[in-house]
Amino acid sequence: MAMDYESVSKQIIDKVGGSGNIASAEHCMTRLRLILNDESKADDEAVKAIKGVKSVIKQGGQYQVVIGNEVGSLFPVFKKTAGIKGDAAAAPAKAEGPIIQRIFGFVAGIMTPLLPGMLGTGMVKVLLTLLTAMGVMDSSQTTYIILYGMADSFFYFLPILLGWSIAKKTNHSVPLFMVIGAALIYPDFVTMMSAAGATEGIKYGTFLGQNCVYLFGFIPVICTTYTSSMLPMALMAPVMVAVEDFADRVSPNLVKSFLKPMLFCLICTPIVVCVLGPLGGVIGSGLAAVFAAMYGAVPWLTVAILSALMPFIVMTGMHYALLPLFMSNIANLGYDVVILVTMFCSNIAQGGACFGVAAKTMDIETKSEGLACGISAAVAGITEPGMYGINLRFMKPMYAAVAAAGLSGLWCGLTGVKGYTMGGSPSFMSLITFIGGDASQSFGVMHGVVFGAIGGVVSLVVAAILAYILYNDKDAGVDVAPSVPVAEEAEPNKKLVEQFDLVSPMEGTVVPLANVPDEVFASGALGEGVAILPTDGNVYAPCDGAITTLMDSRHAIGMVADNGVELLIHVGLDTVAMNGAPFEYKIKQDQEVKKGDLLLVADLKAIEAAGYKLYTPIIVTNSEDYVSIKPTAEGTVAHGDKLMTIA
Repeated sequence: MAMDYESVSKQIIDKVGGSGNIASAEHCMTRLRLILNDESKADDEAVKAIKGVKSVIKQGGQYQVVIGNEVGSLFPVFKKTAGIKGDAAAAPAKAEGPIIQRIFGFVAGIMTPLLPGMLGTGMVKVLLTLLTAMGVMDSSQTTYIILYGMADSFFYFLPILLGWSIAKKTNHSVPLFMVIGAALIYPDFVTMMSAAGATEGIKYGTFLGQNCVYLFGFIPVICTTYTSSMLPMALMAPVMVAVEDFADRVSPNLVKSFLKPMLFCLICTPIVVCVLGPLGGVIGSGLAAVFAAMYGAVPWLTVAILSALMPFIVMTGMHYALLPLFMSNIANLGYDVVILVTMFCSNIAQGGACFGVAAKTMDIETKSEGLACGISAAVAGITEPGMYGINLRFMKPMYAAVAAAGLSGLWCGLTGVKGYTMGGSPSFMSLITFIGGDASQSFGVMHGVVFGAIGGVVSLVVAAILAYILYNDKDAGVDVAPSVPVAEEAEPNKKLVEQFDLVSPMEGTVVPLANVPDEVFASGALGEGVAILPTDGNVYAPCDGAITTLMDSRHAIGMVADNGVELLIHVGLDTVAMNGAPFEYKIKQDQEVKKGDLLLVADLKAIEAAGYKLYTPIIVTNSEDYVSIKPTAEGTVAHGDKLMTIA
């Protein structure tokens, strides 16, 4: 039955607190994205209960109502009914909520775009460590020096990279913010800061018990180094924003082109080198010292407690608060356990608990979900599907995961497992990041890998056993009626059709939908399907059909096959926020297309550089009309390879 857009709109408006509570509204391919004046007035459960609403997500200051493919048709009616005037498609998320939550969000926002560089260079360091340990390469060789220089460049030039990401995050001048970061690691400045008393012609003194030089001959500049440092630039972020805005206001248009940047540099430089830079250095060194003292005194307790608490830290977003400590540990100590090891223990435990539920349950659907979520968490480190879909949903498996993570953390703490570089979401696949340390320790540089692998197995097995013991279908409210073959079920809303094959619209790696780090897609709320991590930005038609939905943001396509299968191809996650910049449609609304026709071109590098994930779900949005929708491809696919079979 067709959705009654006016009725649904009125119900949503009423349940979110009325039109007066809606500050602005937009929509993407599947969701109404509302910004509410007061989210406490919205009745989440009542909104979810509205016929036509699939889910409610609150994220990034937005109140997102998941509708599905019909959201594009619903939105004009919703906008009119709510009395929203003008184009609301670019409504920004509000920076509201507790100050600590906003700080965590900002830290995450400036670090996420830098992760590809951190991961890539970190893994090169791991490779070089392996090669030197095996005697294949020597650290004095030219090849090693060149590769290590590239690998070390990310952390060395971190202040410059942070200048870029802070400017992008705050929508300010990228070159100006990068200049401040570059000033902190300028070679002569680094030499002066690190060679107190040894640089000819430089007057050194003492300030607050530390060596210093003097700006303008009398303002003390504490000697410290800023390579590999995150906190000075993070502390400078609000200052740089305020100074650029001030310089823009006071500079006459006639001379603004040079006066504004000059004022910015002259004001920001003294602040960063005299105040916030040294303060960031002190905080970073202090955090590292406190952690080193805790870890040195009671490593087993430190890692065990953090591992057990990590699921709740992640759920509240507080793990972003640990990023500065992680960066400080890597820069000052050369290793980290606060994120790399504790999340390793916790993520695998989440997967183990899912496996325990899958082994115990008599419900076919829960068993399937448990297996998929367990593999996702333990092998790939993607815990959201398992955490929210299985463990928190049934609660007792979460107890099992917490206990197992704590026990695994205890083992890793006692045996001195450490992480030496970032290498993807912590899981069995990230064991390679534990390579390093003192070659004299047991198993040499492989010490962390050996004992970490044992800790991972402990986490997985203990979580699975405890979840198996604690979980009960009846207590969890799961229907344990015996399953019957699909063909024998009386489901009037499903129809058997001639088998229909969809081909892959993109080149890349096939990913189960449950592993997509977006609750709406992973839960199947929009329909069944698969996702692709693309390696090429061209999107081709997966079948013959017609284009039914195009977006102003150009990030997604809705189409219907000639036989009635309705499809959604959504390039990237939350890429609606990019306002179409990296996307180009090659087709028009209502156009008839043939399998293999080019539909869309996406700039994948630009999407990643902006901090968005490339997961591209291909969803059958009218899945309820079919008995079976099965992925038929695994691993790497090319466009045109068979991807799904529908019957």
